[in-house]
Amino acid sequence: MKTLLICRHAKSDWSNLYIKDYDRTLNDRGLRDAPMMGQRLLVRNYLPELIISSTAKRAEQTALLISKEIGYDIKKIQWEEKLYHAPPHIIQDVLFATDNAINSVMIVCHNPGITDFVNVLANNLVDNIPTCGMAAFYIDTKRWEDYPTAKTDLYFYDFPKNDL
Repeated sequence: MKTLLICRHAKSDWSNLYIKDYDRTLNDRGLRDAPMMGQRLLVRNYLPELIISSTAKRAEQTALLISKEIGYDIKKIQWEEKLYHAPPHIIQDVLFATDNAINSVMIVCHNPGITDFVNVLANNLVDNIPTCGMAAFYIDTKRWEDYPTAKTDLYFYDFPKNDL
């Protein structure tokens, strides 16, 4: 059994329109939400063996803040530039390349690809995954490359404004 958590980066700062999209950092809400969502992972006892993140600044900050909250060694984060605004097939390629010895993965990336990817797994779960939203799945497989044909169950779907 594998578990996969897909996380959209936290809320980014749009106050300076001259900053390239790739370089936008988190705003105050994003800096608050990412640690909070990390705490929610702790409550669920979800501690990924591997975190893979887009290298865009806002995704990087989200991955680092969540890692800090859950006690994940930030030196073990796998940085993937190709996850920046990746369509679902690129997210899938990253997952396929994951070592099969790893049973739980968290991927931090961007919309719209993340919503499209999650909706394939969860049969149209949501129109739009909000910033710092997370969807986690149980996948009945031993190999990541077999996940498209494996039985997949939604473990949880959560986002910062969700009242638990």
